[in-house]
Amino acid sequence: MNVFAINKGVALELSVDEFEKQTYHMYPYYIKRKGKGLSLHAICPECGNPIQIVNMYGAEMMQKVTRKVVLYAKHAGRPVEGFPYWNEHEMKNCSLYKPSRLGNIEIRKNTKESEKIKNIIETKWRKIKQDIREITGINLKNSVMQHMYEVFMESKAYNYKAVNAYNIPYAMLRYQDAISIYGVFLFNSPMSRIVKDEINKNSRYFVIQGNRIRKKVNGFHKIGIYFTKYQNVKNKQYIHMVVYETNSSGRKAVIFKQKIEMKPWIYA
Repeated sequence: MNVFAINKGVALELSVDEFEKQTYHMYPYYIKRKGKGLSLHAICPECGNPIQIVNMYGAEMMQKVTRKVVLYAKHAGRPVEGFPYWNEHEMKNCSLYKPSRLGNIEIRKNTKESEKIKNIIETKWRKIKQDIREITGINLKNSVMQHMYEVFMESKAYNYKAVNAYNIPYAMLRYQDAISIYGVFLFNSPMSRIVKDEINKNSRYFVIQGNRIRKKVNGFHKIGIYFTKYQNVKNKQYIHMVVYETNSSGRKAVIFKQKIEMKPWIYA
């Protein structure tokens, strides 16, 4: 996982600076174990069980050189000194413990967590919309976003075990039908440059002019996006955005695919 907590239910994005800021290098977050050096811990923001922080200072040193060492957290799987709460049942039902693939429709047993996710979507929808636009690099229309909201909520996708409180924008894009992007403007985010370059380079029927997606040839052509292929590789999570087009006969072709590293989205 890429989040941690000092208090259950209050998630923080995991980084060296944030962890040190919250813990002050103090016990029980920093424990010196005989012959084993420092052991770093916090709690899971969802289930409240102790978690272990892995590669905290290895990541700090190596990222500047190779960027191959990944800082992450995982459930300790046992009681930990200094952390009074330990509940194996809660841990095994936590969506952050051995997370399901985004795309899986297995129903979560913890209905309280599902209601929490539903409430976040209902109350933080305006912010979630902007985060979805940032992820895609496309300023999706409000009508399109409303359709996405209705599809996700009416299918009760917030009950899926793969959906947690920190991957909501990705989940809403993954559990969705194809999204039309014809006529919309780009959104000011790092992804928008990729979208612009790839569409202008690879599309037969569309072009981006003045940061807007337009047709470059006459005909009943369509352009859209969908999200697919979740991956968990070396404790990093990825999802793929596919941009496609269809010609007037309905024949589809992929314009480009983009692998996106998933970050935690925290809605306080």
